[in-house]
Amino acid sequence: HKQLGLIAQEVETISPGIVTAYPDLDAENNDLGTETKVVAYSVLYMKAIKALQEAQTRIETLETKVAALEGS
Repeated sequence: HKQLGLIAQEVETISPGIVTAYPDLDAENNDLGTETKVVAYSVLYMKAIKALQEAQTRIETLETKVAALEGS
């Protein structure tokens, strides 16, 4: 079974607020001394949509400026 996803440690360098670390526990709930990091995908999706909207606005502004320059 293959899954797509991100490496939490890489996301953490860019946006640490959307990564949470959980201690790894054995079957008896003993702390194993390691942790698993998890990305909050719902927050990541909202950030991606916002970035896409900002990029689209910038593209439209640049296209308008190019059209004005070409019309000169």
